[in-house]
Amino acid sequence: MRASVAIPSVALVLALAACSQGDNAADTDAVPSPQPSDGTVEKPDTPQQSDDGYTSAYTKLDLESCRVLDQSTDEGTWVELRCAGYEGIELFVSEGDLRFDVDAGVPNETFQTIMAFNELGETVEWRLREGEPFATIIRYRDVSMQGGERSVLAVDKIGTTGAPGCRVAQIAGDTPRANARARAVADADAATFDCAKEPRYIGDAR
Repeated sequence: MRASVAIPSVALVLALAACSQGDNAADTDAVPSPQPSDGTVEKPDTPQQSDDGYTSAYTKLDLESCRVLDQSTDEGTWVELRCAGYEGIELFVSEGDLRFDVDAGVPNETFQTIMAFNELGETVEWRLREGEPFATIIRYRDVSMQGGERSVLAVDKIGTTGAPGCRVAQIAGDTPRANARARAVADADAATFDCAKEPRYIGDAR
């Protein structure tokens, strides 16, 4: 287990993440701009296949439908889940201390998340080149009392057996054209990213 820190209740955390009231049409893009304060929803931009063959596919992340691989309900509660992904590529979700980490393809040994208590968006964006997935983009929501409506877009390299993936970048949700910025970072950096390096941080994204 990569993280073994105390949390009040695993069931509470899973319910919080799976039943977020903020997930709606904006989450179909996985990395939408923050919602306006009046409650209306901004329509996300729709990615098109580029001349270089890059495009996106989308899947839902339903934590309650995931398989529990391991967990602890004692002091230092944590849980590890295996979830459906895209085209046979599974997602491995770890939770501890009210924070989440998501690995695509195979689990890695590093718990990578944002610093604040958080929850995950319902939709995963998969970046593909010529139809082959190489990166994921998912939104974290800061659910700490101080965090307000802050969100962070996480770009992760997809791992394979013998070559686990890792966090490539974190991008503040209020970054101008954050969706497009996350895709651009994924397309430019994810496939060849050296997982020994620190992720790139853009804006208030830690």
